Amino acid sequence: MDQYFQSVNRSHAALARRVLRLMFRVARRLLRVLLRRPVIDLLFLLVVLFIIASFIGMVNRPRPILYEPPTLFEGR
Repeated sequence: MDQYFQSVNRSHAALARRVLRLMFRVARRLLRVLLRRPVIDLLFLLVVLFIIASFIGMVNRPRPILYEPPTLFEGR
């Protein structure tokens, strides 16, 4: 029962290459999913709704009734 073991390359460059390759593969699949037409439309709709909601919040912001006097510099 002999087992053949491959030598493990523990150099940092090889590990970094494998990690970067995996990250690029995941990013490519994620972009492929996100750049489909219905997803783009949904993201655009969410951005538009966010802009409308922020505008409504800016217009309906409560304003103070009593204004504080302006601060004066009281130095020598």
